[in-house]
Amino acid sequence: MNYKEITNTIYNKRRFGKAPGRDVTKAMLELFDHPDLGMKIIHIAGTNGKGSTAATLDQLLREAGFRTGLFTSPHLIDFAERIRVSGEKISHEDVERLGEEILTELELHPEIEDTMFDDALVMALLYFKEQACDYVILETGLGGRLDSTSGLSQAPVLTMITRIGLDHTAILGNSLDQIAREKAGILHAGIPLVLAENEKEAELAIREVATELGSPIIDSPSLLRKVETYLTRYPSSLSGDYQKENLRSALLAFLYLIQETAFPGKEVENMIRKGLSRVSWPGRMQILSEDPFLLIDGAHNPQGIQALHDSLLHLYGKGPYIFLTGVLRDKDFSQMVALMAGLSDRVITVTVDNPRALPGVELAKLYQEAGLLSAECMTLEDALSTALSEAKQSGRKVVAFGSLYFIGALLQRWEAEDDHDHIH
Repeated sequence: MNYKEITNTIYNKRRFGKAPGRDVTKAMLELFDHPDLGMKIIHIAGTNGKGSTAATLDQLLREAGFRTGLFTSPHLIDFAERIRVSGEKISHEDVERLGEEILTELELHPEIEDTMFDDALVMALLYFKEQACDYVILETGLGGRLDSTSGLSQAPVLTMITRIGLDHTAILGNSLDQIAREKAGILHAGIPLVLAENEKEAELAIREVATELGSPIIDSPSLLRKVETYLTRYPSSLSGDYQKENLRSALLAFLYLIQETAFPGKEVENMIRKGLSRVSWPGRMQILSEDPFLLIDGAHNPQGIQALHDSLLHLYGKGPYIFLTGVLRDKDFSQMVALMAGLSDRVITVTVDNPRALPGVELAKLYQEAGLLSAECMTLEDALSTALSEAKQSGRKVVAFGSLYFIGALLQRWEAEDDHDHIH
């Protein structure tokens, strides 16, 4: 099968299996002789900030000369974005080769009810083994305790938990305490944890689990002082107030991991300066155009929307902005509408190309009920063209936010050959 056929076959797998992802991964890794054994794995869970934290830590480790494997989800444009070695996406040829190997083996084991995420994870681990990565960074898909990434053959060398919020409540629980405990399912006895700043309820739950397991939380005053010094001294290429939390976690993890190596202090400082300035994580507070101004952000749950709202206020003021948005039906979009309504009087909505999408016309009605001039565009092209045209005339800034599927489609459209026709 070619690349498109392989990825389409993987995409069309069930979204959730009957067995927990953790158990499916265990069974699949057994089939492939446990390729993860011997890897130095950093395991990251959380509601928001996993991707930015993972990307920053990956960049810092690369600056220190390590060969890194990075597994994240979802992708924005291309499946290969999920699997990277030292910043480079897995080639389409390697996806074809490993995908064929995985799918062929699974045909012999119909009892394994794998999902797209399971297949992608096992492909990543097989690839990271081939590439002899020094460190492998794995981002959970959903939750932690039962997540596919928790089915590894060995414990990680470090766990990380980013900010916890109310998301996927039907699966993970309807309180911060319940969700935090699910995320804390990635913890292991004796394995250190980097814990981001969290609301009290979530932090108490995670600390309780860590104490029960004997999982030490990395929070030594000397390391924390160094982190704050570096954050103050060196700017990051990632914008948005909320990124400071993610940068802080990544720096803390990096300093912990390289303690065993003999890098001189000035050398470490230089790595950090370069790493913070070079890190890239598309689709998060990313500016695509300055004139007219177009910023995109994958804020798709109440916590993410709050972070976007606060960052816009801090960086650019109250607006009013022109919003361009599309969301999935299983998110708390009513709360998002209420929060963002204060920064805009004009919203353009679209229907995300996903079976779980909330129709753009329904989203437009919610904004109309909040007192905003809102209308649905039938296509993303029309929505983008309309927003940029209005921005050109009014001098306002366009902010596109919502589902990562929506942001990915917008990025893909922007990168098309004729994208700049929209702004000339």
